[in-house]
Amino acid sequence: MKRVAVVGGGITGLAACLRLLSSDANVRVVLYEASERLGGRVQTIREPNLGITVEAGPDSMLARKPAAMRLIEALGMADDVVSTRPEASETYIVRDGSLCPMPKGYLGIPFDPSCARPPLLSEAGLARALAEERLPLELPADDVALGAFLRSRLGDEWVSYVGEPLMAGIYAGDIDRLSLLATWPSLLDLVRQHGSLVAASRAIATSPSRRQAGSGRSAFITVRGGLASIVERMADRLAQSGRVEIRLGARVQAVTRRGPAYRFHVETRSGERFDDDADGAVIAIAPQDAREMLRPLFDLPDVDTHHQSTATVVLVYARTAFGPDLARASGFLVPRPEGMAITATTWMSSKWPHVSPESLAVIRAYVGRRGQDEALALPDDELVRRAANEVGRLTGAREHPIWTRVTRFSEAMPNYGVGHLGRVARAEAALRASCPSMAVAGAGYRGVGLPDCVEQGERAADHVLAAIDA
Repeated sequence: MKRVAVVGGGITGLAACLRLLSSDANVRVVLYEASERLGGRVQTIREPNLGITVEAGPDSMLARKPAAMRLIEALGMADDVVSTRPEASETYIVRDGSLCPMPKGYLGIPFDPSCARPPLLSEAGLARALAEERLPLELPADDVALGAFLRSRLGDEWVSYVGEPLMAGIYAGDIDRLSLLATWPSLLDLVRQHGSLVAASRAIATSPSRRQAGSGRSAFITVRGGLASIVERMADRLAQSGRVEIRLGARVQAVTRRGPAYRFHVETRSGERFDDDADGAVIAIAPQDAREMLRPLFDLPDVDTHHQSTATVVLVYARTAFGPDLARASGFLVPRPEGMAITATTWMSSKWPHVSPESLAVIRAYVGRRGQDEALALPDDELVRRAANEVGRLTGAREHPIWTRVTRFSEAMPNYGVGHLGRVARAEAALRASCPSMAVAGAGYRGVGLPDCVEQGERAADHVLAAIDA
């Protein structure tokens, strides 16, 4: 019987384990997770005394990415799927200390003068963005910074007050350092298809399928018990299989060779050290950690991915603290020039029907992005105070939060720099050449969303199975 190691117990590693079990191959799996819990950034806060279920980490999955629903259905959780409330459709952006509606159009790209109004975009800024439709069709031949591409098309003001805050909400990054091809490659396809981003926004916003979208499932989904329920179900499947050994609090320090197999040198949190052998491995940890771990075997090319630290602050209020407009809001984004501690908020109880009883309002604030993360140095109580003050000032909250929770993620958000996909391809090729029955996967490589991570874990497992069978 072949033995496969999976290093990293986040959703990528768990997906790899399940894929290994679902194959016809006769394999046993050992899963190493350095922390004392599975799930990685997936963390659901459950507070039964208040009746709240809210995410500390990712709050949803993109429904259009098939790996999400495929996993949920395979776990027997299709009936637990929850969609966003259709009425919570308004996203706001802060400018000069006020909440302004995000411009109408695909991803805030305006397509006529009525799509945005001052003060979010000045008349000159809006005119510059709309003028993109008349620009020549000049697309970069190679990867460039996402910010540089968008500034050349839509202008500096649109980027500063719409594009950059959107990207900060996804990557906690600096738009002028992020890779276009690794983060938003569909923009190039839209320009090729429609001739401009403005024309593409118009076509998408006015298409019959877009107008009828309210009759189907929302773009984002979760499950009723929170995303941790998916992790818990995955862990249960592994435990029940009898073919997976889960080692929590076990960090793989190094990997060496032992004949045709690999030897994993492991240290537990209690200081115990031991060695394990495996015929193949899925390495589902951050690229820099994988590189260090594999150094005794060979020099894995550096993917050179910056990982940004962040924090989430959950603020629970009595529903009476806010006016009726709260029900229509999904959240607000904070551009860099506003100089606030928080970078965005999601109005969780408006967006999701399962988060809290109607008597409560639950808002989740995000803190930390590349080049603007000073607030992360604050202690938890001061961070809560800053976040609550900023939320209260912007929303006109009439009361203080009745319950709060801070969750910190140290160097957890990958920022893909220019040329990222090329560096990943070189690292993968080098790994295949030196260690054919190993594969890397996870948010640091080919997508930060949960469906991306699930798909990467499954593909890595398929690669390892094929290699050890060869």
